Amino acid sequence: MRLAITQIISRAVYPASELETARRIRENSAVCELTGYPLEKLTKDKLYKSSFRLYEHREKIERYLSLKTSQLFDIEDKIYLYDLSDTYREGKMKYSSLARFGRSREKRSDCKTVVPATVLNIEGFIKYPTIFAGNMQDPETLIHIVKIFAAGHRKQPVKPSQ
Repeated sequence: MRLAITQIISRAVYPASELETARRIRENSAVCELTGYPLEKLTKDKLYKSSFRLYEHREKIERYLSLKTSQLFDIEDKIYLYDLSDTYREGKMKYSSLARFGRSREKRSDCKTVVPATVLNIEGFIKYPTIFAGNMQDPETLIHIVKIFAAGHRKQPVKPSQ
């Protein structure tokens, strides 16, 4: 638990890979003093394992954080900004269930893509971040996001309808 908290704080302050996060914590951070995690035990491999465990609980964590920010700042949840992007990988991505050949904004038809989506509320808080399959069309993503927002919770990553 202390490692996960150490990782979350570190990556909130300076978003980086597990390797870079481990290096920054060791060289230029007092986060382990705050969380009580032993600095000598910190490795990139432990951060990777922690990331996978956190990812398993991401829906509950995101729901909790969404609810807390709305309560703390007395914010009514409304979609203020919806942004889509896409990102491609030059590898085979054979283990990704979402990476697909699709329309890339960079006009890369030779690489598989995924489509990250972000919703911001009126105060600028991120709500319900989602990753869609690379061949999902923009209108289909908006319909899905509106349904998620209306339900007040995230669903699993979405594959395009067949």
